[in-house]
Amino acid sequence: MSNFNQKSLNQALSELGKLLLDKKQHYEIVVIGGGGLLLLGLITRSTRDLDLVACIDNGQFVTAKPLPQPLAQAIKEVGEAFDFADDWINNGPWQLFEMGCLSAFKRAGIQHSTDRLQYI
Repeated sequence: MSNFNQKSLNQALSELGKLLLDKKQHYEIVVIGGGGLLLLGLITRSTRDLDLVACIDNGQFVTAKPLPQPLAQAIKEVGEAFDFADDWINNGPWQLFEMGCLSAFKRAGIQHSTDRLQYI
């Protein structure tokens, strides 16, 4: 599958959360781009990926490069199950974290969660 819509993205993230719960893992991630807008319901067009720009550890933004191995493995497994591209969740824009561009995310306070995966 090359693109996903809001429903399929939410289903995949829910499955990712369940898988992480089974593995006794918990992650908070910061997402941007079309996938983030799709999750918020601000756009309806399909998108190809979910851009992960940072993770959150103890309330602090931390780099998403590299992704924690258990999270990367769970993303891979769910992507395969849904027939998504290998990079359906990717840390391509991680440099925005390094550039200090995430302060607006803290002020916005928009959060969503699914089982053991919380995303901003």
